[in-house]
Amino acid sequence: MDELAEENGARGFQSFFLYVREAHPGELLPHHTSFAQKLAHARTFRDEQHVRRPILVDGLDGPLHRLLGAMPNMTWILLRGGTIAYKAAWTATADVRRAVNEIAGIPELRRQGGRLAPIWTERLGYRVVDQAAFMRGLERNGPKAVAEFADFMRQTRLDQLDE
Repeated sequence: MDELAEENGARGFQSFFLYVREAHPGELLPHHTSFAQKLAHARTFRDEQHVRRPILVDGLDGPLHRLLGAMPNMTWILLRGGTIAYKAAWTATADVRRAVNEIAGIPELRRQGGRLAPIWTERLGYRVVDQAAFMRGLERNGPKAVAEFADFMRQTRLDQLDE
């Protein structure tokens, strides 16, 4: 996403990373109990993941995260007036790139004449999951994070059998 942000900065797009919480806290990176700790975790995340975009840190109890839908890896694109131009429950860079290009093309559509009317669409997209990287992230947070995620996956599979 940093590369996409850099590619489109000259086109007037600004990109931020919103650090909200540890999705799978563990012994090594536990649940945040103070804002100072949350800032420290955000710095660790920035350094480990080499994030180059500005990082905004949500409040300790996550008010902005809840307002935006409370998903762990959402992407939003807002137009200057605050209109939601794109919203994804999970970030997929290629899909975000398509949306940015479409939004960047709006001025050209206006030059072509006619009235532009916004439409709302929903679709199911797919992304490749890097399971090894995900597991490294869980392990980085501690054995508790690994065990809790494994329990979640077992429970999810059992729940699907009952349907």
